[in-house]
This record gives sequence, C-alpha cells and structure tokens, in this order.
Amino acid sequence: MISYESALSRILSRVPKPVIQSVPLHRALGQILATPIWATQALPPFKKSFMDGYALRSKDVRGAPVVLNVVGRITAGVKSHFQISRNETVKIMTGAPVPDTADAVQKVEKTRVVEDGIEILESVAPAQHVASVGSEVEKGQLVLEKGRRIGPREVSILACFGVAEVKIYKPPEVAIISTGDEIVDIRKTPTFGQTRNSNAHMLWAQCQSAGVKADVEPIVMDDPEKIREAIRCVRNMDLVLLSGGVSMGECDFVHRVLVEEGVEILFHKVAIKPGKPVMVGLDGEKMIFGLPGNPVSAFVTFVLFVKPALQQWCGACSESFQKIKVCLEKTIKHKAGRVFLMPGKVRKTGTKITGCPISTKGSADMVGFARANALLFIPSDRERLPEGSIVDAVLLDEFQGFV
Repeated sequence: MISYESALSRILSRVPKPVIQSVPLHRALGQILATPIWATQALPPFKKSFMDGYALRSKDVRGAPVVLNVVGRITAGVKSHFQISRNETVKIMTGAPVPDTADAVQKVEKTRVVEDGIEILESVAPAQHVASVGSEVEKGQLVLEKGRRIGPREVSILACFGVAEVKIYKPPEVAIISTGDEIVDIRKTPTFGQTRNSNAHMLWAQCQSAGVKADVEPIVMDDPEKIREAIRCVRNMDLVLLSGGVSMGECDFVHRVLVEEGVEILFHKVAIKPGKPVMVGLDGEKMIFGLPGNPVSAFVTFVLFVKPALQQWCGACSESFQKIKVCLEKTIKHKAGRVFLMPGKVRKTGTKITGCPISTKGSADMVGFARANALLFIPSDRERLPEGSIVDAVLLDEFQGFV
C-alpha cells in the first residue's frame, strides 16, 4: 500500500494538460473559464438613476420642501436631451439616463404632486440616487479571472459584455462501468443476494457536480472476458470509472484484465479506510480509475482522487477540495495503520469550527453516510484522539449543511 498523499501526487502528476475549446455561452455553465474577461465598456455607461423619482439640482432643494417646475419625463432606454435650469426638474424612471445638468434624484416617495408642479419634500445631497459612469465597473477592468468555474453569475457577466462564444477548458469524456454478478438495473426488483446499481448513478452525479458529463455503461458480470470487452468498448473515452472488482477476491478480475490490456498501473491499494483497494491506471493519455464496490468507499475515493484529477484536467484554479481545521467534539478511537476518513458533521459557532463523528454501519451504509457533511481525517498513527484534538476535514457537497 502507498500513502494517500503519494497516491494523489502520482495521479496529479499524470493528468493530461487542459485543452481549450470555444463553446456557445449557454453550453459554458459549470465549465472552467480558459481566458480572463475584461470589461469592454464602463458600467454604467452613462449617468443613471437608481430610483423612480425626479432628477434635479441638489442646490435648488436645500430649503425643502420646495416646488419645482416639471419640464419633461425620461424613461429607461431613451437618450435624454433635457437641460435642467434653476428650480426645474424632470420625472425619471429607474435605469434612465440623468441629464447632464442634474446632479441628484429624489425618489418619488419623497415628493407630492401640486398644482404648480412637484413638491420636493426633503432635500438631497449631490449624487444621491445617481450612479456615475463607471461607478460599477471601469472599461478595461478585469471582471472574470482565468480558471474560474462558470456559474449563473458568471453567465450574467459574460452576457453583459457580449461574450456569446466562451473559451473554456474542454472537460474529459467519462464512462462509468459497474461490475458484479450481484448488480442489477435500478428499475428491477433485486432477488436474494442482488443489489441495484446505485454506484453508477452516484458516480454520474458526482461527475455532474464537478462540471463533467458522464455516460453510464451497461452492467458487466464478474467475467474476465466480459470485463475486457467492456473496457475495449470505452477506450475512446478520456476517463473510465470502474466500480467493483478491484479487491483481491477470487472474482475480482479488473486489475488482471487491465494489466493484460497494457494499462500502466500507477498504484493498487492505498492506506486509507474506507477505500483501500482503489486502483488507478494509464492507457496512453487516458486514465482509468478502479473504485471499490461498496458505495461509501466509491464515494470517498471519488472525492479524494477522481475529483482533484477532474478539476486539474478541466483547468480549475485552486479548486481541489480544501482541508479545514476542526476541533473534535468527541474522543475518537480507531485501529492505527491507515488514514481513517470518518464521516462527520462540521459546524461553525462564532469563530470556532468543530466536528462530530457520525456513526454508520460500514462502507455499504450510504443512508447513514448521507447525514455527514464532511470527512474527518484521522491520522494513521493515532489510535486515540481525545475530545478537543485538531484534525483536518474535507467538506462535502460544496459546504451543504455547514452552519
């Protein structure tokens, strides 16, 4: 067995370099931006009203309440030609351009219509309720950095500056294969000794969450030739995730078949719990991950090894999961020798971050594991960690449940 750190280092040193491609804006969601984006214009590009109200000269209303003469009306999207003189005002809508000679806007709630015009009930300061040119973004300003994941806010910014075609890092094409005589389709009712193919769909969802689309392939029986055939069918894919058949049992054929097919094995077995039998290989520029069959083990090894590889492959900037320091709320005991990735509940109280282990019934207990929002890293050389000890933790599901 090799250490977790050595295993991750070997993977990341062999991940293919990201490839840049251009896609339409609506296909860029969830992908990684390959080029920085600079503002092609100032925002706002003109002096703009923040409010529905009246554009005026602030010095004319210092003695409010005062009555001003309404000389026009300006709506959003219409260029203004009004020039405001002494004791004059124009009715203005939110987002409309403010006349050059006006220096403030009083919102409509602070006004009253009278026979001679509009009564301004309260004074306003210069620039009040007015956005000046470039007050949000200056022309030429960096608005999105390279390596940033494109979410709804980023899509808005790209659209705002007319980026209809976006340069992203091309995500790898992924195939997911579950192996095992006991595995059946999720639409079938399992008979005695069988289980539904939950791992493939879980791994598919984990890929989707990482911004990578994946294909779920047909279930493969524990037969060397069927496994060989399945692997050959997906050799055109950039990355293959195999679930099950990677341990040392009599029916675990994945390692043997991969070696026979000329795959370079980077490692097979890592000193972690759960997830010890994880395996990673290279088929030229393509990567193959052999993940354990137990669902919690498959989930954990995806988080520890596959996700960082995907993020580097997709050009993400410092997006590999980040460890945080947490203070244990309870004493933890475990058998030394392997790093224990213990499911836990991490919470923040004031400035203190604490973690409490969650009891499950093993690496097949996904229902129990689903109560966790973090993995607590329990060192391999410690059999007992007393309450108050500081350990590393990895938050799951983008901080879901972290309060």
